[in-house]
Amino acid sequence: MTPISPEAGHAGTVADTAVRDVVLQAMRLANLARDNGAQLEVSAEAPIFGPDSALDSLGLVALLLDIEDGLRAIGCEVVLSDERAVSQKRSPFRSVPALVSYVTSVARG
Repeated sequence: MTPISPEAGHAGTVADTAVRDVVLQAMRLANLARDNGAQLEVSAEAPIFGPDSALDSLGLVALLLDIEDGLRAIGCEVVLSDERAVSQKRSPFRSVPALVSYVTSVARG
């Protein structure tokens, strides 16, 4: 994954736009390995996991690993498949905005 320069709003935090760029880049990369009929929508409002997405649970795990790698490249160490994420009442993996919000909230502590 190509590193993306962080846009820091505060020292030690990563801007929503940098996180969104990482998520969208990971989705583009995932599409390279997917059939034409199973392509993920790549947009700032796209679903990631759930009834409106072509992604299954194995695909979600692979995508999350790519996103974690991309986040690490911009200086954001976040584990996405931990108990905190999977125990949320509303999944942070349901859409790009939900995941971006989750990552930035975890990164801020």
